[in-house]
Amino acid sequence: MSDPNDPFADFEPYEPPAKPERAKREKAPREPREPRGPREPRAKKPRASREPGPKREKGSGMPSVMADWPDEPLAPRPAERSDDGGGGDRRLLVILSSIAGLLVVAVVVVFAIYLSQQSQRQEPAADPVPTAPATQSIPQSSATPQPSESPSAAATSGVAVTADGFTIRDASGSTVFTHAWADDAAPAVAALTELFGAAPTEDFQNGDAENYAYKIYAWEGFRLYDVYLSESNRPRAEVPAPTFISYDSDIDVPVTDDFGVELDMSADEVAALGPDSGQGGSFVFGSDRNTFYQDGQRRFGAAVTVEGSKVTVTYTFRAGR
Repeated sequence: MSDPNDPFADFEPYEPPAKPERAKREKAPREPREPRGPREPRAKKPRASREPGPKREKGSGMPSVMADWPDEPLAPRPAERSDDGGGGDRRLLVILSSIAGLLVVAVVVVFAIYLSQQSQRQEPAADPVPTAPATQSIPQSSATPQPSESPSAAATSGVAVTADGFTIRDASGSTVFTHAWADDAAPAVAALTELFGAAPTEDFQNGDAENYAYKIYAWEGFRLYDVYLSESNRPRAEVPAPTFISYDSDIDVPVTDDFGVELDMSADEVAALGPDSGQGGSFVFGSDRNTFYQDGQRRFGAAVTVEGSKVTVTYTFRAGR
């Protein structure tokens, strides 16, 4: 029994009807062909032989009318000119003439340069005769100031440093320049330049909250410090040390101080001079002189350091020493 819930339970599959068979066509039988017989060979047709005829003479292409003319060679015909009317020859002529003109100009220029060089070479040749005495007179005139400069250099003897500043003395012991610690540095730089015979090298020492900045003028073994003030600093008159100096054993001129320190002393020899304080290689002399702005006068003590064979002396203000 079929399932009532299945809609395809009573469905019968479709079968297509059978196709009718087609009748095959019968081909009519072909009649057999009769065999062909052998072909007969073709007979070659004989060619007719040609009889030799009279040889053709190479004619000159002249008509029979000119047969009676004499057999003389014709005159050669002149070559025909090109259709450009002789333009090619004219261009060639123009090119050649322009090249020739350039060569002429080049020759003229080279010749003119050669003549100018010859004239320049000949003109200085006549000058050495009058200029020779002039060149000889120049060393004579420049040699005359040298003796005047040497006495001043030889007369400068050395530097003497005190609590108030330093002086430059000549060989006789006379003072030729004096610098106080509150003075401007420019005159001192000029005097020291004359003393050492050379301009200083310049350097700069930065400042901080407790120390001023200084511009340094340095010679061999000698340094001059000049205070550098900005708009926010105090005026120069209220600076404890507007200028101060430092020198060591490398200096080439003699230097004396009021403590008796010599630049070839050992640490023990410096200690024997009786410094106010110090030990090892560092000593302080004149600590009671550390005053400034008393009646416009500044007085400095000295700090001495000994490192091996090098002795350095610095005169400057030191507060609290």
